Amino acid sequence: MNYVKQVYLKEVREMLRDKRTRSMAFFGPIFMMILFVCGFGSILGSVSKTQNQTIHVLKTENPLTQLLEKAFKVVYVENEQAGEELIRKGDAKVFLAFGAQTTGGQLDIDAYFDPKAQGAQIVLSQVSGIIETANKKALEQTLTSSGLPATAAEPVKLVKKEVQIGEKGAGEFIVSMLPYLIVIWAFYGGFSMATDLVAGEKEKATLETLLISPVTRTQIVLGKFFALASLCLASSVSSLIGFMLVSLLKLPGTSFLLKGGLGITPTAAIVTILVLLPTVAMFAACLLSFSTYAKNAREAQSYISLASFVVVVPAAFSQLIGLTDAANQGWVNFVPVLNTANNIRNALLGKPDWIGTAITVTISGLIAALLLVVVVRLFNREEVLTRV
Repeated sequence: MNYVKQVYLKEVREMLRDKRTRSMAFFGPIFMMILFVCGFGSILGSVSKTQNQTIHVLKTENPLTQLLEKAFKVVYVENEQAGEELIRKGDAKVFLAFGAQTTGGQLDIDAYFDPKAQGAQIVLSQVSGIIETANKKALEQTLTSSGLPATAAEPVKLVKKEVQIGEKGAGEFIVSMLPYLIVIWAFYGGFSMATDLVAGEKEKATLETLLISPVTRTQIVLGKFFALASLCLASSVSSLIGFMLVSLLKLPGTSFLLKGGLGITPTAAIVTILVLLPTVAMFAACLLSFSTYAKNAREAQSYISLASFVVVVPAAFSQLIGLTDAANQGWVNFVPVLNTANNIRNALLGKPDWIGTAITVTISGLIAALLLVVVVRLFNREEVLTRV
């Protein structure tokens, strides 16, 4: 076991000396999290405020324009042809043209917009909300003046009552993004160093020196495995540290996405650690197997790049799984990567699934052990020294 520790410390020292590894695994996740949350939050926070939106309106004396001026930046246009041309050129998101009032007292407003423009959809939704509120107030006034109660305008009312299940969980953004990013960085954190662990040593002709030492090949594999797993874990934790820094420092643009803070409970932290550790072991064993099988670092990088798609697809699906019924179905716990992200998601929601957590730990642990056996067998073959 002392030899395993020596190999482990050797690999860790080499990792820490490598600037690429330090930036990719330690500082990269923190910087990316801060940049992502601040940038994404600033954009969403800006478009959610009507005061930051501009709409174009046909020049008219209708009193409704005063209501629009209070909510938006209103630019008046002389005629409908000019307004429609602004939409075609992309110089306007929404153009409103007030028509004549019908005999029934209804006022038609033509809303010109490009259905493919996301910004136009947001502005149109905001305009619809303002007009809906104005219609409701007008109806209530009419009913009141007729001697009827204002509640007659809404004969059926939906009263929302939230049911708290388990502990109070994290916010919507955290629940959606944090599991995905924790899993992704656990894989990509070890990406840069994995190619050098074995395949890189073949090219540098340093692997022979290690193999003729008193250390057994199994001990060499374990030392390299634990070093790579430590790097993957550190990268994943760095992404979480980035989120924590954003929440604590209250950086510009973050208040919209992190309204209630991270909301990570002790239970959520325990579940995250339990499912993350075997997942990190699985990633480390996977990366190490490709590096051992490859003849050189370039070939190893090609294999790992292809394997990354197998990691990204289920991790990305975890962001959408809440829109389906699959999140609470048992089969999810048997799908590698997806099971880890989904269990972290459930824990953040305050609804930990301990049976699912146990299955996830078992599945990831078995895959890690199997891949580790494969690496040991590859190391015990003389072809492991083959290099271009």
